[in-house]
Amino acid sequence: MTEGNIQKPKWSVMAGSADRKHYIDVSGKRTQILTGGSGEPLLYLHGSGGESMIWLPFHDGLSKHSTVIAPMHPGFGESEGLDQTDGMEDLIFHYLDFLQAMELEKVNLVGTSLGGWIALEFAMRYPEKVNKLVIVDSAGLYVEGAPIADLFAYLNKPVKVREMVFNDPESFIAQVSVPNIPSPEQAVLSYRAFTAAARIGWDTYFTNPKMPERLWRIKAPTLIIWGENDKLVPLAHAKVYNEKIKNSRLVVIPNCGHLPNFERTEQFVAAIAEFIKEA
Repeated sequence: MTEGNIQKPKWSVMAGSADRKHYIDVSGKRTQILTGGSGEPLLYLHGSGGESMIWLPFHDGLSKHSTVIAPMHPGFGESEGLDQTDGMEDLIFHYLDFLQAMELEKVNLVGTSLGGWIALEFAMRYPEKVNKLVIVDSAGLYVEGAPIADLFAYLNKPVKVREMVFNDPESFIAQVSVPNIPSPEQAVLSYRAFTAAARIGWDTYFTNPKMPERLWRIKAPTLIIWGENDKLVPLAHAKVYNEKIKNSRLVVIPNCGHLPNFERTEQFVAAIAEFIKEA
């Protein structure tokens, strides 16, 4: 596999790679992926911030226990296909084709925020493709009295964004993730990411009104991880998921906001690793 070429990877090639960016063809769409680690395949679906653009500490932590496959959604990063994506249904078919392109029959599926919503919708439609499911501070629900906050209203106000998604908005990781003055490259990537996110979820503002009545369709054992102080997608959403998804359990991480993979990386990785290794 050569960086910059669109090739269909073989699993034996993928398993030993680490901290490398690749491109594969998914139904004619050039799709960017990161891979690393060894063991059972773990498909990680990123949030609206596009955190799988580069190999980060949480990817590395997960790769100690699994073979991590972290694609960029259509329209995010260097992945093509935004013009063919009008909503969630298109993403579900994209990931069905993605698994076929990767020659994967079944995966452990992890999704954060927007990626959690995609993971849920995929697991409801194709339960036979999901071994275990992990959702992290996931969008997708409307909860009376605890709506998803309007992050788009603060896109040009980095201080407000940090306050919304981080428990400690003045921490080093918060400042690096959402700088007061982004570089030109960061600004372009951010604009591209939020344009793609809006195309996917704007109409119903990152919710599926029919989701509560369909969550029973998820058959995989499910772990729900949530930051206790999430101001973007409040903890009340986690409790609804826990109630509606059979064979699920909830892990609440204290002193944490919307991004446990950034703010509490060790706890995030440990919870997922322990869950996946369970019989």
